[in-house]
Amino acid sequence: MNKIKSLTLYLGFFVNNKVNSYKLLDSGDFSKLEEIAGHKIIRPSQNAPYKKNNLTIWENPDAIYLKNETGSGKWTFHKPIQENFILLISDFKIQVKLTPFGHIGVFPEQMENWDLIQKIGKNKISFEVLNLFAYSGLSTLAALKSGMAVCHVDSSKGMVDWARENTKLSQLENAKIRWIVDDVFKFIKREIKRKKKYNGFILDPPSFGRGSKGEIWKIEKHLIILIELLMELCDNKPDFIILSCHTTGYSALTLERILSSSVNSTGKFFSKELSIKDEFGNLLPSGFSSYFLSSNLEKM
Repeated sequence: MNKIKSLTLYLGFFVNNKVNSYKLLDSGDFSKLEEIAGHKIIRPSQNAPYKKNNLTIWENPDAIYLKNETGSGKWTFHKPIQENFILLISDFKIQVKLTPFGHIGVFPEQMENWDLIQKIGKNKISFEVLNLFAYSGLSTLAALKSGMAVCHVDSSKGMVDWARENTKLSQLENAKIRWIVDDVFKFIKREIKRKKKYNGFILDPPSFGRGSKGEIWKIEKHLIILIELLMELCDNKPDFIILSCHTTGYSALTLERILSSSVNSTGKFFSKELSIKDEFGNLLPSGFSSYFLSSNLEKM
């Protein structure tokens, strides 16, 4: 999209004073129906094996993303939808795109985690935080907004550029942030050699991934190793860790056991299932998250 068109969309967001927000309308039959900046779209959801709540509202979607047998997929558009547009979610203005992989650049189930990050930051604004597998940067925005310094790491330059754009849209581009395009393990090992220290860690690792130079990430092989390396970056005294996951077999309790087996510091461990509430008040299961809060934070 050219700069003039992008600017027009951006200005239109404010001139019309229209709140381009996110809504989960319904889910069921392994799909979810969402309203994103006024566009009604349908995407796959393996966490929705139950019946749909209201069949009528599923009619006449603007776009549908369908997966094929190889695991990839494509969008089918029934109405014109711009290439990207601005979305307001959790008080952040971000850029949304209907990507070829079916992602849109935001995971709404993380909203409670963003709130927690901001609550932590308001108590300890001098924190330095490492955000790994940082994607389009919503957790980074939450940390920056509360005054934390953030190191944002993702192996995809395109995703880091996307996150940069989101900081500009949310007027946080002048906050304390380092942008790193690199394999997570390579970067962490360099930081250990530099004797760099962090107060907190935010992780949302994929089940499987490849770095820019072909590095392989497998959660079942590498997650515990990663947590143990992170402990070297805080002398095993982290102030907080937020670990979320969408991998089959990694429940809230599993993630909590992974953290508690690696963190020897005094504090509180807890975990929960992530979800998104639809327009009928029902919850769409959306992964799990586990937490560690040090003793000076657990009373928040």
